[in-house]
Amino acid sequence: MSDAKKPGRRQQIVDAAAELLCSGTGGRLTHRQIAAHAGVPLGSTTYYFTDLDDLIAAALAELAAQIDDELSRTADRVAAAGDPVSVLAQTFNDYLTDLDQVRTETAIYVAGLQRPELRELSLRWFTGLVDLLKRHTDPATATAMAVFVDGATLYTALHDRPLPPELIEHTTTLLLAAAGSAPSGVAE
Repeated sequence: MSDAKKPGRRQQIVDAAAELLCSGTGGRLTHRQIAAHAGVPLGSTTYYFTDLDDLIAAALAELAAQIDDELSRTADRVAAAGDPVSVLAQTFNDYLTDLDQVRTETAIYVAGLQRPELRELSLRWFTGLVDLLKRHTDPATATAMAVFVDGATLYTALHDRPLPPELIEHTTTLLLAAAGSAPSGVAE
């Protein structure tokens, strides 16, 4: 059966490229690496994509959609909660205890530092989290909380363990409690 007749082959290649982008390669990919990771013939990558940039763009779109989905689920959980502080603290804790997710996010950040075309994707989680948090607090506090989560993510990646849940809840509570006295004009 030719590639044109194999359902899901294009998505299989996109998924493999997305996984490789998140694996710490810094976004330096080749058709050969992607094909091997996807378990497809090398020609498949050029059959479905005009060039490597087209393939990487499709992988970035896939990763962006995953980030957007996670932010949407988080927003729904927080909106449904009577106490956003507890839900946010639990959500942050759940995120930080998923070491694979933390490593993926860290790899995306590193890729964004190394390749300017990946910068927007690297910032997508942070920007989306700030937007989500601004529904429940002022912009300065939302930014401070997102910076805290980014720092906690790096801590988790380096130590192979998250911050203690009580510290996450304590910090989330402190930041939200300080919302009324937060400085204005914090850059997002």
